[in-house]
Amino acid sequence: MMCMALLRRFSSPALFILALGWICFGEILTTQSWPAEQSIVAALLFATYTSSTVSIVYPLLPWLAIMVLGWLFGRYLLNYREGKTNINPVSLLLGVGISALTAFALIRYNNGYDNLLLLREDMSWQHWLHVSKYPPSASFIFLELGLMSVILGSMIFFEKHIEVRQNGVLLVFGQTSMIFYLVHRLALTGSGTYGGLQDIYDLNTAYIITAIILVLLYPFCLWYRGLKARHRDSLFLKYL
Repeated sequence: MMCMALLRRFSSPALFILALGWICFGEILTTQSWPAEQSIVAALLFATYTSSTVSIVYPLLPWLAIMVLGWLFGRYLLNYREGKTNINPVSLLLGVGISALTAFALIRYNNGYDNLLLLREDMSWQHWLHVSKYPPSASFIFLELGLMSVILGSMIFFEKHIEVRQNGVLLVFGQTSMIFYLVHRLALTGSGTYGGLQDIYDLNTAYIITAIILVLLYPFCLWYRGLKARHRDSLFLKYL
């Protein structure tokens, strides 16, 4: 986020080239320092590091590339609202999503470069989806951003045809996404560590736990959204 204080001054084409360039070619640098147990600096920038006392799994550069793409989308939305571009958000998102999912399919089918050494062992759907997140490979990024773009584009399309409720579940969680992430992570980690739920592998039980967490966090996020609305100038609340 602090890096965006500088990067936001770049033009949109330059930022897009930088982000896509790292996603497609960052693996060249990452694999040169893999595994990165000997270098915390490499782990902070583009690899990972694990010891008995320290674990680094979110390196700067690959996740910054994803943040840059998000920043560009936000910049596009502002331009669209101000009439500076006539590209429809639904068309843009569906086009980007389909292109990203196509890139994922080609990379995963080829089963070589841009998978960050986590290759398919067979043609099962489980191995197609078993992509590297730590650090994120191009196949992971194209899969996740592709799905997100298609889903978001579809939701924007259907929003025009259905009533949007002010306290709707998706709207409330979407407007409090950061605090939701932090609190739900604490709730799941706490219940796993101290509630004996660490080794649950049954999918149905996972769905039940997820539903319970969502039900419990909805009123909290509803309250927090109101708190942010009442304190719009708070620097602390602004980023949560």
